[in-house]
Amino acid sequence: MNGPDYKDYYKILGVSKNADPKEIKSAYRKLARKYHPDVNPGDKSAESKFKEISEAYEILSDPEKRAQYDAIGEQWRQYSQAGSRARAGAGPFGGGPGGFEVEFGGAGGLQDILESLFGGMRGRSARAPARGEDIEYGIDLTLEEAARGVRRSLTVRTEDVCTRCAGTGMQSDSRGFNLNAACSECRGTGRVSRPRQVEVTIPAGVAEGQRIRLAGQGAAGADGKRGDLYLLVRVKPHPAFHREGRDLYVDVPVPFTVAALGGEADVRTLDGDRVLAIPPGVQSGQKLRIAGAGMPAARGKPAGDLYARVKVTVPKDLSARERELLRDLARIRGHRVKA
Repeated sequence: MNGPDYKDYYKILGVSKNADPKEIKSAYRKLARKYHPDVNPGDKSAESKFKEISEAYEILSDPEKRAQYDAIGEQWRQYSQAGSRARAGAGPFGGGPGGFEVEFGGAGGLQDILESLFGGMRGRSARAPARGEDIEYGIDLTLEEAARGVRRSLTVRTEDVCTRCAGTGMQSDSRGFNLNAACSECRGTGRVSRPRQVEVTIPAGVAEGQRIRLAGQGAAGADGKRGDLYLLVRVKPHPAFHREGRDLYVDVPVPFTVAALGGEADVRTLDGDRVLAIPPGVQSGQKLRIAGAGMPAARGKPAGDLYARVKVTVPKDLSARERELLRDLARIRGHRVKA
């Protein structure tokens, strides 16, 4: 009696032999959605294809099974046949009536390889890893929240390993043997999508693109142990401030008289308005630095600075007296103005 025929699981999933776990998972999910029995009711061909891709994913998604599968490769049929004869007592290499186990690559007997490598095909369902997957979510913050820190309650949706089938996607009996039917809980996907509330404290001074790790808040594995949740920080544009690293930039309107003679102007900061000293003769576009008034210190970095960009303003509603004074000033400075 011959063993199971060799199947090219990489070809079945449409991936290369160098595919990483992420590519394998993505390919499986795409095909599973296409051939799932619920999507193709009564289609025996689709049902057969779904079982085949589930079988391929079960092997290639498990590092140990994949390594054994890769080691045997095209010689699978030869070794499975040899194993069958050995277990029947044929002794293909001179073994006695009691038979023996064919060893390959130090991985143990062929029987062990069959049980480990093709547990799902031969009836024994394979369990998914105990620890769940890490997941990533984006979190949008205002500049003020990024600067001061904030506590948020988030709703995250995780794809937890199905506890009913332990991630195999197949129904099994009390002894762990597959019943050749899709799990009724996860409908054959091996995963169950669930929303959860997560409380998170965002530290002060976070930056755009920063990842915040929440240990044990990711997806649940077969034994309930969760992976990690990573929050990707996105800071919303601010109507007044522009951020560059830990420094902030803000425009400050300065009347032309103050710009010429020097004086004071109000400047907006993260902590409210403050008075800014304006030196005489300041030019429009010139930046005045306020040390330490930018983003607060964080992750071992010092606080940033605030740069006030001067925008010289000119009044449009001059009185007669103001016009007269400005004409006198223009004559003194030799400027040609409209009379």
